Amino acid sequence: MKFTNRLRGGILLNPNIIKRDRLLIAGTCGNGSKTWDVWNAFEELSAEKPLGNTLSGHGYEVRMYEGERCIVYAGNVVSDRKVDSAYTLLELPPCRYASFEIYVSNGYESENNAMDEWLASNEEGYSEKLLNGKNYCVEYYDERFSGEESGAIVEIWIPIEKG
Repeated sequence: MKFTNRLRGGILLNPNIIKRDRLLIAGTCGNGSKTWDVWNAFEELSAEKPLGNTLSGHGYEVRMYEGERCIVYAGNVVSDRKVDSAYTLLELPPCRYASFEIYVSNGYESENNAMDEWLASNEEGYSEKLLNGKNYCVEYYDERFSGEESGAIVEIWIPIEKG
């Protein structure tokens, strides 16, 4: 079924609609065009000052957009704000998301257009929800992500609300 629903670039046309409670992410942040550097900084920091209150080992990458500018946050979800001051904390409110599965080996080239198309034409009447007036999305890395290998999956969550 998933293969028949594929749209360009390995993205699924029909996302899952999921609800998430508040997410408190402890990590690092930086320029969205240097995501690799932000993740490396997080890996180094977490090796030097391990987080003791993570809820899972799953990775979260949050991209915040302000016009052409993008800030990226990379880290893990934690249970509370008791983390070393070297970490940046980002809190996302409870939200409903459209969750798209991206097959990494096929690239990310068409994902933005496909998600925009879904937002513009979904029959449920969902529109994108902003955070403090900013567009954002969450990339979720769980056990299905294994780098660039064939079959590796990343979920991209777009915050939504009923229009």
